[in-house]
Order: sequence, then structure tokens, then C-alpha cells
Amino acid sequence: MVRRPGFSIAAVVLLGLVFLVGYSMVSRWGGRTLALPPPEERMAFPVDFTLPDVEGNLVQLSDLRGRPVLINLWATWCHPCRVEMPSMNALYKDYHTKGLALLAIAIDEVGKPAVAPFMQSYGLTFPVLLDPQNMVGVQLQMHGIPTTYLLDKWGHIVDIKVGPYDWNTPEIRHLLDQILAEQGGDTTP
Repeated sequence: MVRRPGFSIAAVVLLGLVFLVGYSMVSRWGGRTLALPPPEERMAFPVDFTLPDVEGNLVQLSDLRGRPVLINLWATWCHPCRVEMPSMNALYKDYHTKGLALLAIAIDEVGKPAVAPFMQSYGLTFPVLLDPQNMVGVQLQMHGIPTTYLLDKWGHIVDIKVGPYDWNTPEIRHLLDQILAEQGGDTTP
């Protein structure tokens, strides 16, 4: 019997399981019911940033304190990013009047010439910030896009999602309702 170099079926299955387990551990949302973690388990978002939107207006994250914030790092050339944009837009349309802030940070090197037409073709209504040098992603040591952070009203991370996600689900809406209903003002977990 001639043995060829390469992976065995068992090795491929094992690598697949390691990937899936590792991938689902990035987020609490890996197929389970979404639950708001207690405040003492939440860490402060480590970066405050000021970036221009596609119209040139400066947006600073810390100015949004008091509102839950969904921060999404993405690019127009990223297929998984494109997949999640319609559901993110639908969620924003329903929740921005309730207090949700959504900041989609485009890391396209070209900036506005790539992002503005993309927004128009997808009918995006949420704010898109431009970060052509990917300064925020570098500070966060981001490992891939899309990467999304959900922050509570005090700037603490409720959860992180790496990869595309359906943002317009009853589970996400329930989680946002819980965050919006939280009382208090303590900014330390």
C-alpha cells in the first residue's frame, strides 16, 4: 500500500472541530439564547476614537455614552461583511429611535470613493465612519472582519462577534431591549 502525504480524514475532522469550537468561543452568541452578562463581567471598551463619517462630520465614541452602541469593523471588499449589512440596517431602522447607536467603521484604504457608492447601492441608513489606516482595528488587535462589539450604555463590552451575523433576529432584539432597560450609571464593572 502506498501512503501519500497529506491529512488523514481524522485530522481534517479534528481541525474542523477545533476551528468550530474556537470560533464559537469568540462570542456568547454561538447558537445559544442570548443573555445579558452581569455588569461585573463586562470590561470597558479599550479604545476611544474620533473618526469622520462619509459626510466629513467627526464622530467620537465617548460622546455616545448613555446609549448602547454596536461597533462594526468592515470593508466594502469583504464578502461576509456584505452579507450582514442588510440585517444590520434593518435592526438600526427599528432601534435607533429607541437609543441604539450603530457605528460601522469602514477600513477601505480608498475611503469615501469606495464606501459612499456601497452605502447607496445597499440602501444603508446607519452612520459609516472612515478609517482607511485601520487605526481602530490595530488598537483593538482585530483578527478579522467583520468584527462587531456590542457595548452597554456605559461603554462596557456586552459581547464580541467575529464573522458575519444576522442582526435582525428576535434574540438580538431581546438582548437590546434588556440593555436599553438597564438602570444605573455606574461606569465601573
